[in-house]
Amino acid sequence: MQFSPRLPVGTPGSFTFVFIATGTAYGLISNLMPVWLTAGRADDWLAAEPDDAMAMLLASEPPAMEAYRVSRAVNTPRSNTEQPLEPVS
Repeated sequence: MQFSPRLPVGTPGSFTFVFIATGTAYGLISNLMPVWLTAGRADDWLAAEPDDAMAMLLASEPPAMEAYRVSRAVNTPRSNTEQPLEPVS
């Protein structure tokens, strides 16, 4: 089990994925795009009212990403290695 550096030692952490509909080139891969919280804003986001929290997410710029084909093994829990993340032709 991995632990979060933001929590007391030995305390398991958690995470959440938040998605919005995409209208960009990423739509060729998926109709959903993750939203990104600006670094250092986690505490503000967690304490914000729902409308303000959503505004923070929508105002954030996504990091530069590169799309490439990977093995279908990425969808299999048994493939718990980094190998399926390597580009395939």
